[in-house]
Amino acid sequence: MVPIFVIAGTAIGMSAFVLLIQMAVRNGIRMSGLIDWRTQYELERIDDADGDKPTLHELYEIAAKTDSAPDAIERNVKAKALDYIESRNSIHVRNCWIVIGVAVCVVFFLAMIIAFASSTNGTI
Repeated sequence: MVPIFVIAGTAIGMSAFVLLIQMAVRNGIRMSGLIDWRTQYELERIDDADGDKPTLHELYEIAAKTDSAPDAIERNVKAKALDYIESRNSIHVRNCWIVIGVAVCVVFFLAMIIAFASSTNGTI
């Protein structure tokens, strides 16, 4: 019975580790500034489950209605896009901490099961 828990725990741990690495790499690239803000805004907008954010082209159109100067339009669009990117980055960090917490809880739970099984049988 215990080898089943060991195999299951190893599989769960490995999959959680892979997901954690993927999230860390993706978030590291996005937060590092290697991607320009226009591309990053579109990536975050596509990843957003709500989908209520306008496209970058629509942001330019909205800003053009209020300002006529090209520099002011660019500045307003960039400010709105960077605010949205920053809010999404905090969501990614929160999700990463949730995955870490779940992984630690699963490992602790499996360790408790193995400890309980070994104390009742005398062997692992």
